[in-house]
Amino acid sequence: MDYFPLTTAKGAAFCNRVQELKLLHRNITEVRPTLIMSTRRYGKTSLALKALENTKSIYATIDFYRDLNEEHIERSIMNGIGALLGKMESAPQKLMQLASQLFSGMQASLTMSEMEIAVQFQEKKKRASDNIINALKRLHDLAQKRKQNVVLFFDEFQQLSEATNDHSIEAALREAAQSSTQVSYLFSGSNRHLLQNIFFDQNRPFYKLCDFIQLERIHSEAYIPYLQHAACDYWKKELSQEVLETIVELTERHPYYINLLCSKIWLDDFPTEKKIVRNYWEKCALENKSQIQNELSLLSLNQRKLIIALAMHGPVTAPNGTDFMKKVNLPQTSLLQALSVLIEKDYVYQDSEKQYRLLDPLIRYLLSEAV
Repeated sequence: MDYFPLTTAKGAAFCNRVQELKLLHRNITEVRPTLIMSTRRYGKTSLALKALENTKSIYATIDFYRDLNEEHIERSIMNGIGALLGKMESAPQKLMQLASQLFSGMQASLTMSEMEIAVQFQEKKKRASDNIINALKRLHDLAQKRKQNVVLFFDEFQQLSEATNDHSIEAALREAAQSSTQVSYLFSGSNRHLLQNIFFDQNRPFYKLCDFIQLERIHSEAYIPYLQHAACDYWKKELSQEVLETIVELTERHPYYINLLCSKIWLDDFPTEKKIVRNYWEKCALENKSQIQNELSLLSLNQRKLIIALAMHGPVTAPNGTDFMKKVNLPQTSLLQALSVLIEKDYVYQDSEKQYRLLDPLIRYLLSEAV
C-alpha cells in the first residue's frame, strides 16, 4: 500500500478533506457548479476524483493543461464529451449512433477507440463557442432523456484565459452550466490569479456562477493519526511524538512535501529519532536543489532578495515595516512590487494569522540552511 503517492491520492492514500468532500458530494448531487482552487500540489485533482468516486458519478475529465489556443480548448471539450458518452453507453454501435447525433452539423469526423469517441474537426465554419454550447445542450438533453446525472470535471481551467482572445467560450460554458439539471460542472485550477480573474471579475461570464472551495493545508490533528496508521501498517508499531512533530515541522504540512518526505522514510527501517527524519529531508533538498536554483534564477533581483529575507527572517506580518525593510535592503515601493509578483506567482502567501511566508518549505529550507 502506497500511503504517500506523489501524483493523485486514491483510496486509503487520500487523507482528510472531510468538509470539502461533504460540500462536493452535495453539489454534485444537486448539480451545483463548483470551483476548487489552491496553489499547486495541494491535492485539488485528488479531492475532485475522490468526490466523484464517493458519489459513484459518471464523469469525464477535461484537462486544459496543454491547450494553447481556442481550437485546442474546443477539441478538449468535445473529446471530454466523447469520453463521457462512452461511459453512458456500453454498446459500441449505439455509442457511435449517439455520438453522430450529438455532433451532427459541426463538420466533425468521429472515431471510436476503447469505448471513447474522439472528435476531429474538418473545415471550420462555426465559431468554437457555438459548437461548444450546442454540444453541451445536446449532452444535457441526452442525460435528461436517459435520466442519468453526469459530471464534467475541468482541470487546469485557468488555461482557458490564456488560450482564448475573448470570453465567448466562457459565456458558452456559463450558459450550459447555469441551466443544467443533469450535468454537473466542476472546475479546478492552480493559478489563483488567473482563476480569480475568470470567476470573481463582475465583467466576466463566470461571475457568481460557482460555489467556491479554497484548499488550505491539512491540520496536524488529521495528519498525525494518518501517519500513525501508515506506520502501524508498515512497521507494526507507532512513531514517537518527536518523529511525528519533526515531519510536520519540516514539511510545514504542505501536502506534496509530506508525501515526498514520507515516501522516502517509509522505504527504510523504522525511524527511531528525529535526526533520521532530518537526514531524509536533507536528501530531498539536495535532490531538488538544482531545479529550485534554476527556478529562482528566473526571478528578478528584488524578488530573490525578498524570498531570501522571508526564508531567513519570516514569517512576517508587516513586510513594509522598518525592521524587515532593513533586512531586505529594498525601498518600500520596490519591496511591495516584488511582494505582489511573488504572491501572484505562488511563491509567497498570507496564512490564517495574516503573516506572509514562503509557500514552498523546501525553498525556505534551502535558503535558510547550509545544504
